[in-house]
Amino acid sequence: MILHHATHSTCSQKVRLALEEKGLGWEGRLLNLRAFEQLEPGFLALNPAGLVPVLDDDGMTLTESRLISEYLEDAYPAMPLTPGTAAGRYRMRQWTRYVDEVITEAIKLPSFARNIAPALKALPRDDVLAQVARIPDPHIRWRWERAATTGISAQDMAPSVEQLIAMVARLDDALRDGPWLAGASLSLADLDIAPFVQRLHVIELFDHVQARPRVREWFDRLRSRPAYARAMPPMVA
Repeated sequence: MILHHATHSTCSQKVRLALEEKGLGWEGRLLNLRAFEQLEPGFLALNPAGLVPVLDDDGMTLTESRLISEYLEDAYPAMPLTPGTAAGRYRMRQWTRYVDEVITEAIKLPSFARNIAPALKALPRDDVLAQVARIPDPHIRWRWERAATTGISAQDMAPSVEQLIAMVARLDDALRDGPWLAGASLSLADLDIAPFVQRLHVIELFDHVQARPRVREWFDRLRSRPAYARAMPPMVA
């Protein structure tokens, strides 16, 4: 398997965590998103949306991190990351859908403000905007344009910050019932949301995790796993 990914892409991290927890061998093809390598013709041939990750499994090309992880569960059932009960699977899917539909978007503006905007502003504006104009999705293109020009304000980020704080509270509530989000065992629910919890450290919201012992202990359990160390970048600002 070949994974086209970016080190600090949360969606790439989700898939790397699944691959490592399942013990699957894979080869990485790293893309530098700030250099717009995701817009090169070779990569767009794999994913016309210009988004990582993309998994090539023996010639089958897969996109969308949630679907990739579900594919890995179906194709490689050893070392399962799906609960054995219908109720557990339902809880897991509640979390993976929530990550897909809410948290993946909520993390974007704070991440761009902290990491992407300073990097883009250090480059020639005309060159950056010429690259940004090639981004297929207009909403994603707007985010890059804003980062490269006027910047992203606290007001812009306020709704996202509210959603991320609510995410921590939701985790805390779920962890009343056990050590993992979907039951007694680690599942895709935990792996899908973990990169976003780690990102809170970078965007200076990790104090909300520290204030909730159940969430902090859950995150420490995850970080202590060898697969997590292999899949994730160091937790630094």
